[in-house]
Amino acid sequence: MMTTMTRKALLAALKERLAQDDRWALRALTVVYRNQTADEQRAQQTIEHNGIGFSGPDAEILSSFARQYQQRGSLSPRQMTVLRRKIPSYAGQVARVADTTRLTAVLSCHQSPQSADSRQMQPQPTE
Repeated sequence: MMTTMTRKALLAALKERLAQDDRWALRALTVVYRNQTADEQRAQQTIEHNGIGFSGPDAEILSSFARQYQQRGSLSPRQMTVLRRKIPSYAGQVARVADTTRLTAVLSCHQSPQSADSRQMQPQPTE
């Protein structure tokens, strides 16, 4: 039987996972970067204050991380430390684009992301 979580509990669990798990942090980075407009991605800054994408202070660094991750498939240990500190604040955006039922199931069962079916946050190929 699946446990239901309140939105507040879901976001708290997601923030914790994003802060602790590199795979989840990198998936979230990709999801939020995709939410940026094309102009924001090019400029690596927030242009439209539309509630999606990176916030002004994070736009440059997290956009550069996202581009590097797309090109190289990894970030340095120091970059991962910064990412795990910053990406939990984007849990709301991640939850909005994720399959909430599956996300709730994964987070409420405390499964490891390696064994859990967490494709709802799987990065899409870029063109």
